[in-house]
Amino acid sequence: MPLQTLRVTTALMFAASMCQAQEHLTQASASFIFNGSEVTIARDTPEAERVAQRFISADASCGGACIAPMQVAQGVETLGEAEVLDFLVSQVATGRGLMVDARAPAERAKGFIPGTVSLPHNTLAPDNAYRKDILLALGGRSYEDVFNFSDARILLIYDNGPSSDDAGRLVTNLLAAGYPPEMIRYYRGGMQVWSVLGFSIETGQS
Repeated sequence: MPLQTLRVTTALMFAASMCQAQEHLTQASASFIFNGSEVTIARDTPEAERVAQRFISADASCGGACIAPMQVAQGVETLGEAEVLDFLVSQVATGRGLMVDARAPAERAKGFIPGTVSLPHNTLAPDNAYRKDILLALGGRSYEDVFNFSDARILLIYDNGPSSDDAGRLVTNLLAAGYPPEMIRYYRGGMQVWSVLGFSIETGQS
């Protein structure tokens, strides 16, 4: 093949590859109704790097040098940011799903993803007296203390991020209660990645 032809062919292949890569990018925003109010999420957080400093602390339960696996449990799908936005619009806004924050209330007060609810991992520990009530609120049905989750909400669980295991603990507690793994999703990036990307964040008690 002549050198000039080779150069043209290589350039065309490179341009095609760039176009294909660009097609994989999605709009980094979402608008939906949550609890009767409109929620808008965009990459619009001012001073995102400074805000991200709130979420850099590591989980002390393993000495502070741990990292969460990409797959939190067998059968539980891990989502990225684009899939999180889609879940909020297609599942949360329609009432079919919930995005839940597995952190303690004090951690959540530092900042949380709009349109999410608080469900600390220890609230579903086997020894929690309110565990059954919470499972019922998630849509489970109980007969003689045996749960059926066929009509329960699809859950997307997050925490501080890859250096935290709050989401992993909540997933473990849900699975132990019989919640089907195919009805659970996991956002591994959590607040650490969400804040670095500059996505919308709410603060305070909720």
